[in-house]
Amino acid sequence: MLQSSILVLCLLTTSVFAKTFSLISPDNSTKVLVTYQDEALSYKIIKLGSTVIRNSKLGNVLNQVDLSKGLKLLSIERSSKDESWNTVWGEFKTIRDQHNRMLIKLAKDGYLVNVEFKAFNDGIAFRYDFPAQNKLKKFEIINEVSEFKFNKNDEVWWTPAFKDNRYEYLYNKNKVTEVDAIHTPATIEKVNGYTVAIHEARLLDYTSMALKNWGNGTLKADLYPWANSNIRVKGQTPLVSPWRTIQIVTNPAKLVESTMILNLNDPVDPNLDTSFAKTGKYIGIWWGMHLGLYTWGSGDKHGATTENTKMYIDFAAKHGIDGVLVEGWNIGWDGNWYENGDLFIFDQPYDTYDINYLAKYAESKGVTIVGHHETSASIKNYEAQLDRAYAFLNKHNIKAVKTGYVGTRLNKKEWHHGQFGVAHYTKAMKKGLESEVLMVVHEPIKQTGLRRTYPNLVSSEGVRGQEYNAWGAPGNTPEHTTIVPFTRSLAGPVDFTPGAMDTKFDNWRPNDRVPTTIAKQLALYVVIYSPWQMLCDLPENYEARPDAMEFLVNVPTDWDKTVGLNSKIGDYTTIARKDRNSDNWYVGSITDENGRVITIDLSFLDKGRKYKVKGYQDARGASWNLNPHAMEVYETEVIGGDSAFDLFLAPGGGVALEFIAL
Repeated sequence: MLQSSILVLCLLTTSVFAKTFSLISPDNSTKVLVTYQDEALSYKIIKLGSTVIRNSKLGNVLNQVDLSKGLKLLSIERSSKDESWNTVWGEFKTIRDQHNRMLIKLAKDGYLVNVEFKAFNDGIAFRYDFPAQNKLKKFEIINEVSEFKFNKNDEVWWTPAFKDNRYEYLYNKNKVTEVDAIHTPATIEKVNGYTVAIHEARLLDYTSMALKNWGNGTLKADLYPWANSNIRVKGQTPLVSPWRTIQIVTNPAKLVESTMILNLNDPVDPNLDTSFAKTGKYIGIWWGMHLGLYTWGSGDKHGATTENTKMYIDFAAKHGIDGVLVEGWNIGWDGNWYENGDLFIFDQPYDTYDINYLAKYAESKGVTIVGHHETSASIKNYEAQLDRAYAFLNKHNIKAVKTGYVGTRLNKKEWHHGQFGVAHYTKAMKKGLESEVLMVVHEPIKQTGLRRTYPNLVSSEGVRGQEYNAWGAPGNTPEHTTIVPFTRSLAGPVDFTPGAMDTKFDNWRPNDRVPTTIAKQLALYVVIYSPWQMLCDLPENYEARPDAMEFLVNVPTDWDKTVGLNSKIGDYTTIARKDRNSDNWYVGSITDENGRVITIDLSFLDKGRKYKVKGYQDARGASWNLNPHAMEVYETEVIGGDSAFDLFLAPGGGVALEFIAL
C-alpha cells in the first residue's frame, strides 16, 4: 500500500512539473507562453492581459517517430530584430520588421526538431524546423498536431476546405464549434473584443494548412494530403514548415495594416534586377465570354481575333491602360478543354489571331498584351511546355501572363492545395521570375507572402470573384466584398476583377447582375488591393461612363501607406491609401445591402495641409438592385488633421475619394 502511494505521488509530481518560457512583442502588448510539460510542448497567447489563444498543443507525427510527445528539451535561443526594408511594390513602400524570437531545440531518441516563435506587434508566428541530422534524412509527415484553442462562443468568418471548387465560396460566419474543415485565412471575432486571423507564411516545399474543428473551441491544423494517402508532407532534412501566423488586433480595420506575413518571407535577391516588376491596370477579352457575347473557342463569336484585340489595344492606349488580356488565343479551346487540359498548346495561336502583328502594334501603342495560360489543371501538359511557353511570351514582348488551373484536381488526382500543387506553382513562379514575366494566377495556391521574394507574382484569384456575378446562380452577395479585405486579402493581392459599369446585363443575362452600384465598383479599386487591377467590363461601357472612367484612370496601383478606417466585417469597409508617387490619398468605402452614412476622421492626411477632394458617390435614390448606375461626382476642400468627413453609401453602394494635395 505504501509503495502504491509513493508511485502515485511520483507520477503526480512528474505530471505537474512544467517549464514555461515567455516571448513578448516589442511593444509589450502581446505575450506567448510556451510550456514544456509531460515531455510535450504547448503555447498560449495573451494580448493586453486577455487570453487570445488558450493553451494549445504543438508537434508533428512522422512516419518514423511521433514528435509531439516524449520530447527532451535541449536548449532555448533568443534574439531580436528591428530593421526596415523597401518593397518592390505593394500596399506599403517601407515595412518595419521588428520582432523578438525564441528557438526551442528538442530531441526524441536521437531525432531532432526545433520550434521557432516570433512575436511581432501585430501578432505571433511559429514554425517547425527539421535540421540536418544523422538519424533523420528522408521522412514523411502524417499529422501536424498544432492547435488554435478559442472560446466556444468566438465566431469565425470562413469558407469550406477539402471541396472541389477550391477557394471559390461565399463566406459564412459561425461559432468556431459549428464549422467543419475551413480554409485560411480564417478570421475570428472573439467574445472579448479581439479580432484574430489564422493563416500561414512562406509556403514552400510543403503542403498547405486548413483548420479542422476539434471540439470545445479548438481549431487544429489539417494538412492537405497526397492523393489516396495519409501522407501530408514528403520531406528531407533540412526542412522548415511554413510559419503558422496569428494576427491579432483590437480593431478589425487594423488587420489591413498588418505586415507580419510579408516580414516572415525571405527578402528578394539583392542582385536581382526588379525594374521589370511594375504595377498597372489591364482590360481584357474576357468579360464578353462570361456574358456569352464571345467564345473562347474558334467560330463566329470567337473573341480572340486580330481585329477585336486591336480594338482593345486602341482603347487601352487612349486611356493609359497598361495591358490587354486576351483569353482564347491559343489552340486547345475547341475540344472539351474543361476536362482535357492536354489539348492546350501554349505557343500556337489560332489562325485568326496574328500575334506577330499584334505584339508590334501593342508595343507601338505603349501597351503590353497579357498572355493567358489555361491549363485545365493538366500539370503534366503545362510543365512539358513551360520553357516554350515563356520563350513565346518573351519573343513577343508580352510582359504579363494570367495562368489558370480550372479543375477539381491537378492531373485529375492531386489537390491544388497539396504538396504536389505547391511544388508546381513554385516551379511556374520561378520560371516567371527567370523570364521577367509578371504573373496573375487563377485557381491558385493561396498566397503566403512569397511576393516579397518573387516580385513577379503580382496577384492571384483564390476567391469567389467578379465572374460569379455573370453566371453564379446565385452570384455574390452585397456583403461579400466587405468580408474579403479581412479574410482572403490578408494572404496577399487579389485579382477580383472589379470595374463593372453595366451591372444589370439586361441585354444578355437578365437573370444575373453585379450586386453593387457603380460607385462601389470604383471603391473596390482601393478596398481590394492588387498591383495589377483589371477593368473587367467592355470598352463601350467605359466610353459611356466618362465620369467613372476619370477615377479609373487616376487611381494608383502602387501605394506608399495603407490605413484601415471605420470597418465592421460583413457590414462595411473603409480603407485609405497614399499614392507611392505623389502626396495624394485615395479612400474607398463600401457597404452591404444596407445603406449608411459613415463618418471618418482625416488624421491620416498631413495635419494642416489643404487637399482638394474629388468624390464619386452614390446619388440619392441609388441602390444595388433598383438604381445601381446613379452616381454623382462632387468636389470640395478639406484640411488634414482630426476633422470629420461624412461618406454617403447607398444600399449595396460605396464611395471613392481622391484627396489631391495642394
